[in-house]
Amino acid sequence: TVVLLQIPGAVVMPWKSSVASILALFLGGQETGNAWASVLFGDHAPTGRLPIMMPVTEADTILPGPGSEVSYSEGMATSYRNKNFKAAFPFGHGLTYTTFEYGEPKSDALMHEQSINLTIRNTGPRPGRTVAQLYLELPAEAGHPAPLLKGFRKTPVLPPGASAEVSFLLTRRDMSYYDAGLGSWVKAEGAVAHIGESAADIRRTITIDDFDRGSLRPAGGTLTMVVP
Repeated sequence: TVVLLQIPGAVVMPWKSSVASILALFLGGQETGNAWASVLFGDHAPTGRLPIMMPVTEADTILPGPGSEVSYSEGMATSYRNKNFKAAFPFGHGLTYTTFEYGEPKSDALMHEQSINLTIRNTGPRPGRTVAQLYLELPAEAGHPAPLLKGFRKTPVLPPGASAEVSFLLTRRDMSYYDAGLGSWVKAEGAVAHIGESAADIRRTITIDDFDRGSLRPAGGTLTMVVP
């Protein structure tokens, strides 16, 4: 059984383990029928990614409050940034008809910006493209509940075995957090960049020791991959 979802937002799917596949198109417009057909019959490899987290249950969402006044007490702890929420499908998730391998990231310092570059290779049997995502983890004093999405890059369509380089540009603002006590933005001295297929599928983790000098080193748990 293949379930096709045309939805305006997040839904719970307690039946997901009893079906073979789930496709979400959200609101596709007048070409919805052709889009479904192209994906289902294999003419087009899916490339979309979830712009939201699909929760396991309603308890894994921020429920509406009573009355006419809304208190945004959750702060930044929404969606993938809330560690108490369980995801049926995480933020940024999306499958296609092939698989990809992430190479070792490299960095280039560009004035007051930092470029992080890496090679992605199609390791599967079909042509396809992927969307690499970078989540930045600042030091604890930033008060962020989780690493925050700072950029995403879509590869071109890659034949089996082919590779492409993707680049992420981090600015001083990306490396900064707002200090309410000072009433201003403060640049962090270092950070950890998590690069992967979704908020929950991290393929590479890199520590940025000195942002201004462009110093990078692999963090613990980094995968080692050989790309011919």
